[in-house]
Amino acid sequence: MKIEIISRIIEKSLGLGLSLGVLVACEYNACDAVSQYDHVSVEIPVRHLEGEISELGTWEETASYLGDHRVVADYFLDANQYPDDSILAKRLYRLMQNPHIDSLYMEVDEYFVDFDQKVVAELEGGFRFIKYHYPETRDPRVETIITGQYNDLYVSDSLIVVGLDFFMGMNGKYPPNDVPAYIVQRYMKESVAPIILSFVSNEYNHIDQSHGTLLADMINVGKSYYFVSSALPCKPDSLIIGYTAEEMTLVEANQEVIWANLIENELLYETDHFLKNKFVGESPNVYEISEKCPGRVGAWVGWQIVRKYMENNPDVTLQELMKETDGHKIFQKSGYKPKNVEPLPSLI
Repeated sequence: MKIEIISRIIEKSLGLGLSLGVLVACEYNACDAVSQYDHVSVEIPVRHLEGEISELGTWEETASYLGDHRVVADYFLDANQYPDDSILAKRLYRLMQNPHIDSLYMEVDEYFVDFDQKVVAELEGGFRFIKYHYPETRDPRVETIITGQYNDLYVSDSLIVVGLDFFMGMNGKYPPNDVPAYIVQRYMKESVAPIILSFVSNEYNHIDQSHGTLLADMINVGKSYYFVSSALPCKPDSLIIGYTAEEMTLVEANQEVIWANLIENELLYETDHFLKNKFVGESPNVYEISEKCPGRVGAWVGWQIVRKYMENNPDVTLQELMKETDGHKIFQKSGYKPKNVEPLPSLI
């Protein structure tokens, strides 16, 4: 299939220079609904393992520590991939003896000085929302760790492990080596809670597996973004999807152009995995639309379809939305017909 490039308006957006602060200020007006969940009891305890690990005096003590923290060892540090804990223990102990580790600790400590007050508080707010709609939800505990950017997250229904040094992103002296810059830039303190809750949403998100189309994939991911944005209404959309301020403004201002590309090239009902991944998978840009169009734009459109569906069907509850497995039904009942936002002067 020939992909026609429909990017006239997007290409005029090269000079956009809005700051993140401007975008955040505009979007933060959406969080008036938070207080209605204040009565829901949620308490998320935090344990900072990085301090405990740094004090281990030998690799034998480190091995014993790993044995006492089996979930962290097996699922965050992949200990179950080694013949025994001694190999991992020696590697971790050597890391803690690295002369540069003190600098990393200081960087992380300074950047996450308010982790308990800010990040954990956001998580507790998000879990109040989730627990309100799903009372059986357990309060997880949070453990933080520093492992030389070995891993970012482990999320289960009872435990969340956060690799703090990974979430330094571009704010650290040494960003993660093996991760593309367009992904690293979304790993920041403000993104910890949205990324965690996106994993949590998978527990409740019944996905459309019957159609296998791009549209179904778009709405599957769109439901997750809707769930997270509802749980964290004070978070700007840019932090939930991991776009920069410029990328967020760009897609919002050019919804009609993006949608026209999908329609005119008959992509909504495409089932080819390679082609679908171009629109919902990880990539710096969707070149089929424009070299300036950010990756995962199909997932963003799916989010807008879900929002429109909930707006036009007020009787549908969150639980019903998340249980709905027919993405095509959601699309048909959404009435989604995007119009371009009135262009800003800098877009012309």
